[in-house]
Amino acid sequence: MKRQGMKGIQRIIVIVALGNMVVYIPYFLIQIGNAAVNHVQLDPIAIMPWHFIGMFLNLLALVATIRDLYLRPFADPNSKVTWCLLILCTGGIGWVVYIFKHAFQPRSQSRHETAA
Repeated sequence: MKRQGMKGIQRIIVIVALGNMVVYIPYFLIQIGNAAVNHVQLDPIAIMPWHFIGMFLNLLALVATIRDLYLRPFADPNSKVTWCLLILCTGGIGWVVYIFKHAFQPRSQSRHETAA
């Protein structure tokens, strides 16, 4: 019997957070580049709303991901600790890898099913 992976509002939060990063990072780099080319100081109002929205979305997505990690059975008990450290210590890269490798996939009911 399969259990769903991330679903509903959690999946939406993660997808919106990923979309926000895809939009915000180039926007931020363009703002920094324009300020450097024009020899002016970057206007904080140009980035602050996006920045705080992104921080809030990413915090919610991180909580949803850690919850998914906690609920997901792994064949090796050390896998949870390893994934948690990768998610928390790699600056988002481990989080994105976990999202696409595990979080959007169905959870198996038992640990023995994950080994197969």
